[in-house]
Amino acid sequence: MKDSRTPRLFAPADLVVRPSAAARLRRLATLGPRAATPGERRRDEERDTVERLRRQGADLARRFGLKPHVIEAEREGVNGHYGICYEDGLILIRLRHARTGRLLKESSLVDTLCHELAHLRHLDHSPRFRRLYERILEAARESGYYRPGPAALDERPRQLALFQDEDCGTSRPPPRRR
Repeated sequence: MKDSRTPRLFAPADLVVRPSAAARLRRLATLGPRAATPGERRRDEERDTVERLRRQGADLARRFGLKPHVIEAEREGVNGHYGICYEDGLILIRLRHARTGRLLKESSLVDTLCHELAHLRHLDHSPRFRRLYERILEAARESGYYRPGPAALDERPRQLALFQDEDCGTSRPPPRRR
């Protein structure tokens, strides 16, 4: 029999039995994946969209012999343009609607991509630019990248009317995001 006056390191009530790390991992595995937060879903959606635009842009640029370029998402809150191309080949494309914050339609994104790819050769809106842009857009349509709605098939490409010459092609790109 033990003497109750024997000193103890811990009181019995303070002792807690915890599962091992392996047991905690097994328990977590049974829970399944946690639901992504809205911010995580938004980032994943943007990452996937930019990757798709990069693949499509690389294919179209190769077909038309355009200079090397980099495609990135435009900074959040920039609403003055849909896309912009800099002389160094940096292309920024706005991914989201200015008011709703939803991703723009795929056809709008690809239309903007084709417009900015044409600026890799012509940093203006000259007739040469317009002809190249329309050829790139047609190649995107033939590849299945550009699928506008039925009303858009009867119209000229909208990007020609949306961009003004003074907004296109600058030699000073904005600071890159970190």
